[in-house]
Amino acid sequence: MATYGGITFTGKSGEKYYFHAWPLETRFKSVAAVYFVTKRTFNNKTYRIAGHESIYIGQTENLTDPFATHAQLGCFRKHGANCVCVHVVADEERRVAVEQDLIAAHSTSCNEDSVRPRYQHVQDPY
Repeated sequence: MATYGGITFTGKSGEKYYFHAWPLETRFKSVAAVYFVTKRTFNNKTYRIAGHESIYIGQTENLTDPFATHAQLGCFRKHGANCVCVHVVADEERRVAVEQDLIAAHSTSCNEDSVRPRYQHVQDPY
């Protein structure tokens, strides 16, 4: 699939991060990155400039892994997610810092109050 182009998101720190925007269905190679799930829309018909509604911000060491849990995917669908923006960051400590900086600056529809790892083991209470 072809990229939609690029977009810059700014963190609470004021640091700017450049992302490549892709269709949500894109299959990625194994690469570590921060990702921003959005609803990509075209409000300006004259210049075909895309806008992005913030839905979810996360990070992963491997983009080939699923982006979200079943419940989060339902939330993505509910809010019309159709785009994933990717910022490649190999270093885990840096990825987590970028993710937290962006979460602090952007109101999202599907991030929880406290960010959990993508794969969290939930212990059976029985």
